[in-house]
Order: sequence, then structure tokens, then C-alpha cells
Amino acid sequence: MDELTTVISSVEYYGYLKNIPSDRVFLAFDKNGLVKMILESRKNFPQMGVEFYAGMVDGMIFLESDAEDKMYTHYQERTELLKDVVARIAKKHHMDAEEACRLYYSSQIAKKVSEDCTGFYKKSADEIYEAFEKE
Repeated sequence: MDELTTVISSVEYYGYLKNIPSDRVFLAFDKNGLVKMILESRKNFPQMGVEFYAGMVDGMIFLESDAEDKMYTHYQERTELLKDVVARIAKKHHMDAEEACRLYYSSQIAKKVSEDCTGFYKKSADEIYEAFEKE
């Protein structure tokens, strides 16, 4: 996995596991230095998947679920969508994966895409990217 895929996959999967919107997961990861830790670990363990990173994060921090029912189950769809969207952001703004994720996940459109109930994860990468750029 490249850096962008590693960050987005880890955030989306952890949001799914803990039943928390991924924008909140990213902000918590970023605030606690976990994005940098994930990227550093990727260099040492390039063959590992998102389950490894989720376990590693659980060892460092525990985010409480905010709901009893699983409400954030479309993490795989979001992951594929966001790899494209955030790669575009990185390219346009000349950012690395971490900076582009930080910019995306702190946006209002990220909040909408993170919530399964909005259905925004079903929109095309073009639509999400355009909405992001209009903010």
C-alpha cells in the first residue's frame, strides 16, 4: 500500500471497527500523532494490512463508540472513493499524503461522507472533489 492508501484505509477501517465517523477518527489520530506512527510503521512493515494498523492503534488509544448499532459499515466504499479524492487534493495543492488527509478530513464534506446515513459515500469522486474544492 502507498502512503495515501495506508492512511485512508486505516482511518476508514478503524471508524468501522469502533462505529465512529471517519472524520472524527482521523482528527483523533492526527491529534495524538497516530498518523505519523502509522506511516512510520508502514516503512518497517510494508506487507501489513489495515488489521495490523488497527491493532497497533488500539494499543495506543481507545476511541469509544458513540452508538450501539453499527452505523458506519460502508468503510470499504469510502476507502476506494477517498483514495481518488484525496490523491486529487494532494496533487492540486502539492501536499504529501498526511497533509492532504488532514485537509480533507477537517472539511465539512468529510463529515458528510463519513456518515453512512447521508449516502454521500455513494457519490462519485468527481462530485466529492468538486464539493470539497467549493468549501
